[in-house]
Amino acid sequence: MSKYFRQYLTYENIISFILLILTGFILFLLVFPFVIADAANAQLINIYHVAEVGEPFSEFEAKVATLPQTWIYRYSYPDSASYSAPLQFGAKNWVLRIYAKDKKITCVKFHTDDSINDHPANAPPDKGEWNYRWEDGTWIELPSEPKK
Repeated sequence: MSKYFRQYLTYENIISFILLILTGFILFLLVFPFVIADAANAQLINIYHVAEVGEPFSEFEAKVATLPQTWIYRYSYPDSASYSAPLQFGAKNWVLRIYAKDKKITCVKFHTDDSINDHPANAPPDKGEWNYRWEDGTWIELPSEPKK
């Protein structure tokens, strides 16, 4: 090792460097999701505008395949799809859930990652009626209430 290199390779410098890297990593984890949250939510809203209640689910999927999905995650199921923004602390990230029955869309719903019943404040209103419950890895349709 050269004399020049040993002069700067001290415990204080090594610890300072490690602390600097850790601080940057922690700031990245805390700030990054909030920075891209608006971009991800805009992509979710674009998908929301494509989904129409009564539309065949296969047509919806074909339309969504042409939209940009850079910042969001997609989860597909035989009779539904879920799109999620990146995780944020406090479960404030948006989730867009589309459910279909008999291969036709019946509900388009926004909620937070924390609860399917928490509608994000700035999200568009839900389309259709949500009367399902998640149980044992599948959605169970609840009996609809009689109209008065």
